[in-house]
Amino acid sequence: MRGDTPVNIAGVVAFPNDEGGARIRFIDSSYNTLFFVPDGGSIVFTPFGGDRELLPCRYLDDYHAIIGGRTFHICEFAESAERRGAVYAPEHPWEGDILDTYTIYQLGDIGAVPYAFMPYDQAKAKLRFSHYRRAYRGVLAPKVTLDDLYLKHNQDSRPFGQRMHSLSMSDVIVLNRGGEEKAYYVDTVGFQEAKRFLNPPVRKRKPPAQER
Repeated sequence: MRGDTPVNIAGVVAFPNDEGGARIRFIDSSYNTLFFVPDGGSIVFTPFGGDRELLPCRYLDDYHAIIGGRTFHICEFAESAERRGAVYAPEHPWEGDILDTYTIYQLGDIGAVPYAFMPYDQAKAKLRFSHYRRAYRGVLAPKVTLDDLYLKHNQDSRPFGQRMHSLSMSDVIVLNRGGEEKAYYVDTVGFQEAKRFLNPPVRKRKPPAQER
């Protein structure tokens, strides 16, 4: 039996579920399904630059839930997390849950790096992870492409618009899909995989000179 005390959410009246068995759907801001959490379960929520938080969740109806003590429409929660550069995942993942993320890196000191805003062919030999700072992080649905991310982060209404410049040439997007990370350099047109960004070449040390 559902709880007999209704909750009014922006004009939508819902009743908390006391029966169990219901599942809360978590999506990204484009309504792509990522995973489900059982009523009474929790998610791990990690805001950008902040500590991980464990947020208990209660089912209200198929589109509303109480998450961390606050009432959300499921899309409202996704949009709020996006604005904060936060990622979220179930405390206890199940097979098939989408736990993928992406991270945007931008040059820390543009004036000190010789390849700022240059095409990949001119930058690849100088590319260094240490030249970059982490600028944004978000959840990543299976159908979302690099072009989709470029569009999202290249418009005036982009997340973190006051804290990071729009996605531009020489920025790097790191996709984490299925536990595998790949880095992509934003080129003049499209993207180039930048393997040395995550795996810089190991410099061989010269053997010591032998004494005669």
